[in-house]
Amino acid sequence: MSTMDTITMLIPLKAEYVSIARLTVSGIASRMGFDIDTIEDIKVALSEILGKFIEKKSGTGRVNVDFQCLEDGISIKFKISDQSIPELFDNDTDKFALAIISSLMDEIEIEKQGDNSITMVKKLGKAV
Repeated sequence: MSTMDTITMLIPLKAEYVSIARLTVSGIASRMGFDIDTIEDIKVALSEILGKFIEKKSGTGRVNVDFQCLEDGISIKFKISDQSIPELFDNDTDKFALAIISSLMDEIEIEKQGDNSITMVKKLGKAV
């Protein structure tokens, strides 16, 4: 893959489609040179985020997932164009999920202005 390749998915907010996103990120991360343990960490973080979107708005919308291949890692951006979704990661259960994601990924940014989006980054060569 060349630097700055982007793969975009638009998936329904249903639990049965999370496996498609997990398989996609696994393939991308493997091609980029991530080891198997790091790929599993990325898949867990991806599942946590998609799980929270599904929990808040199950079955009634779609989430856009952009996988961007960087020179030194992968950036995954989740975006949902729905203003009716309650604040993400604000209650205690959500904060625990956010702590899991933060421990597995190198960077995480949550944007609550306008479209709800979450961007997480994992760098090549960095162990958890």
